[in-house]
Amino acid sequence: MRITLVIGGLGGGGAERVCVNLANSWVERGHHVTILTVFQSNTSAYEIDPRVQRRSVEWPRLPQHGELNSIAIAPVIRGLQQAGCARQLTQDLALFALLRDRLLAQKPDVVVSHMDVTNLRVLVAMHETNLPVIACEHTDATRVPLGWWQSVRAALLPRARFVVTPHEASAGWFSKYDVEVVRIPNPLIPPGKVRVEQNGHRRRLVSLSRLSADKRPDLSIGAFASIAGDFPEWDFEIYGDGPLRATVAGMIEKLPPGRIQLRGFSRNPYEVLSGADLFVSTSWVEGFGNSIWEAMACGVPVVATEAGTTIRALVRDGVDGMISNDTVPALARDLATLMSDDAKRAAMAERAREVVTRFSLEESLAAWDEVLNSSCPSC
Repeated sequence: MRITLVIGGLGGGGAERVCVNLANSWVERGHHVTILTVFQSNTSAYEIDPRVQRRSVEWPRLPQHGELNSIAIAPVIRGLQQAGCARQLTQDLALFALLRDRLLAQKPDVVVSHMDVTNLRVLVAMHETNLPVIACEHTDATRVPLGWWQSVRAALLPRARFVVTPHEASAGWFSKYDVEVVRIPNPLIPPGKVRVEQNGHRRRLVSLSRLSADKRPDLSIGAFASIAGDFPEWDFEIYGDGPLRATVAGMIEKLPPGRIQLRGFSRNPYEVLSGADLFVSTSWVEGFGNSIWEAMACGVPVVATEAGTTIRALVRDGVDGMISNDTVPALARDLATLMSDDAKRAAMAERAREVVTRFSLEESLAAWDEVLNSSCPSC
């Protein structure tokens, strides 16, 4: 089967990790796999199998005549008119034309697009091609509106062969559209042998996420700083990058030196998580929670702030972690509860590893096989 995956870019992030994992798994199974990025980028945050073809629309740029002419763009315009979206989306005709040209050049049997707006752009570009499009929705749509794109979602999303989402609540939300929705947990690769010995006499609290407003790094910094004096043997390591990096660095500079460390982006989460004693997540929205899954797979208990049913399905409160309220005092209290109790952390660590079987890579890929085969039964 010839599979083309489409994503905005390949920087660090959950959707990007899933896209690369799928591409690597499918090429290993003998499929012809291409990753097509929309925006100009020559680097990937994650290792891609060399057998996976890489292409890019290289947007933004001016299209050539063969990419944007009346014949090439006519199906796109008809599709926009039929969906009642022409007024909103006509300004994006150049992008649609480039995306259509690059996609058709790959001669795919099926297109697998990733992320909300990219999904809609691909559905516009693929109008009248008869190519099945599988739209992967990674964000918890029950909590995150799509802005003005929301007004065209109902018209465009039914053109997808399937919508794939990692959580039951999101699947239920998307079922209001006239499209078949499939819930498939993210295909995450479990760690190999995990180092569990302690780092000398120090204890490690770790976070691993994009430094952005929706991840609320200020909440975890404030919570740890408020209790750091009571736990002199604990350090807080923050891994990640993003638009709030300078803000986070400024917050840390105002605190006692050495206890909170900003480590930057890591492409190998298991090196980061190996030997950690506790993991903290302060995101207010998660589509699945890749880094939480990875921490638990390493036997690291989690304290996560309330982020809807997605997190509650992943972290079993009181079993393999704690679900905290999203205030500094509440988070500080729950962190202190586990930081002060080695036995409770050890018991939770044992149960946390069950996430590898609760949301297994094998089951995820098997579910994806069914979706691909249903999308292209003759392939």
